[in-house]
Amino acid sequence: MRENTVPDSLAQQVPETSLRLGERLLQQGVLTPWQFQYALQKQAVEHLHLGKLLVRHGLAREHDIAVELATRKNIPFVAQDRFPKPDMEALAYFNRELCLANGFLPIRRVENSLEVLLGDGDEAKVSTLVLHRAGLACRFMQGEFSRVSQYIREAWHFAQYSVDALLEQEIRRLAGDVDHAYSPEKFLDLLLHKAVHERTTDIHFVPSAASVHLFFRIDGVLRPIMALPLILMRLTTYIKLNAEMDISEQRRPQDGSFHTTILDLPFAVRVSILYTEFGERIVLRLLPERGELSGLAQLGFLPEDISSLERIFSKPSGMILVVGPTGSGKSTTMHAALQIQSLVESNVLTVEDPIEYRLPGAAQTEVNRRAEYDFGNALRYFLRHDPDVILIGEIRDGETALAAVEAAATGHLVLSTLHVSSVFGVIPRLRPLGLDAQMIADNLIAVISQRLVRRNCPFCSVESPLSEAEKTWLGGGEIESRRGAGCEACGHSGYLGRLPVYEILEIDDAMADAIVDRRDRGIVRRQAEANGFKSMLEQAKWRVRHGQTTLAEIARVMGEFPRNGARFLERAELAHVMGEGVST
Repeated sequence: MRENTVPDSLAQQVPETSLRLGERLLQQGVLTPWQFQYALQKQAVEHLHLGKLLVRHGLAREHDIAVELATRKNIPFVAQDRFPKPDMEALAYFNRELCLANGFLPIRRVENSLEVLLGDGDEAKVSTLVLHRAGLACRFMQGEFSRVSQYIREAWHFAQYSVDALLEQEIRRLAGDVDHAYSPEKFLDLLLHKAVHERTTDIHFVPSAASVHLFFRIDGVLRPIMALPLILMRLTTYIKLNAEMDISEQRRPQDGSFHTTILDLPFAVRVSILYTEFGERIVLRLLPERGELSGLAQLGFLPEDISSLERIFSKPSGMILVVGPTGSGKSTTMHAALQIQSLVESNVLTVEDPIEYRLPGAAQTEVNRRAEYDFGNALRYFLRHDPDVILIGEIRDGETALAAVEAAATGHLVLSTLHVSSVFGVIPRLRPLGLDAQMIADNLIAVISQRLVRRNCPFCSVESPLSEAEKTWLGGGEIESRRGAGCEACGHSGYLGRLPVYEILEIDDAMADAIVDRRDRGIVRRQAEANGFKSMLEQAKWRVRHGQTTLAEIARVMGEFPRNGARFLERAELAHVMGEGVST
């Protein structure tokens, strides 16, 4: 095969391992012959690991490369949520810089071997290092490159520093600093490190009469962390200064942002301040500036639905909407699905608020209201740049809606989000924005509605008996109900990460006719069900039946629970009180 795809002069300039990896990806259809040659030419110039280069230029997903490497090396692949915790004894043989430079993390000693989590490291080189420093052979497991690098940083940082102890020390120091001579900088830095380590998306400072409540939002749920003395609200001024806010203004809401580095990775921190009777309430949203893209399978979409989504997102033109409330993962799904397109062969333009994920090869822009650059007028400029795919962060008004549909009608694939509760609420929402039924029917390809439920922790989940009412509500038959018991990996919540529950509505000819005829929602739904449509609730029940989440989560997220399921409701309320979190 090689002589047909790679010129001899090029093959001599790159490692044999790169040729073998590329050829396997070529055989699997991940790469085309010209993409393989292009990647090898880039490698000959940039001298990067082929896998890294393929990911950077959007030619392959990091997950696919890691799985292929694991298969080729005959070692197990380990997903990020199943990374084992490294032992101090194993870490003691090495240092952080050595492991980052060579792309591996020592995990634990097993008899005369050392378990090693491999990122983009070379197996032979790492084996030599381990033998030289520890006198042990290696038992390798393969992870995704960027996830392993992040895990290496976290492992050493939290092995070297007791962040909780240092936080307590800073709290005592700031509380005793009546002259305000000591800066809150270190306290905030420690708090941000703790938040990132615990997978926090938002930090809440809520003042009360006697103290300040600190909450982390983890997996979509607010979790109480600690109470702070009121004197620590001097932190507000420090945050305002960083976020370029008016420190003299304490009576009206303000928004701002600042940039920082956490565990060697850049983060944007969006700040919102609201005045309350007890003082200023602060919310910090943490946005990694190098957010890694996951594929639809890694996000938890089912294989049969991935096939449907691949067909939908491969269409050359039309409009696709992802709908749901704030925080339901719409942008993540939209970016993951966009990877179905060949990003190297397509001209992809985006306007977002903010940019959450970096798309290789795409031209990404961010809303700037001060410069009068918003979703609607961005589209007017986009059409002059010969786009194939246009991603709009959100349709909020009639101007944006009309521009999006017109772009779809003129031969572009347009992706966007909308705040409605179900796929059947999209048409009634678009009509008041100025779109007529014919325009919608002609250009709307599909609607995806979703929510996120917490997933049972894979490290501590156990069987969870159900009542007869609960079994009946789930459909009866064989049910594998499970629940996380709580462990260190999941912060003793029983949940680790989230899964989508979703419904997909494809607009075929019959559905388009129903839209044009302005048939009511019930008729449209029956038409969809006749075409095989499955509701979000059906899928949520499937997740519970297969032990992926719990009935308590379905009740929390969707407000659905078994009739006569009093025992279930009591259990859910008890779990809530015992520390599963405060849902908002």
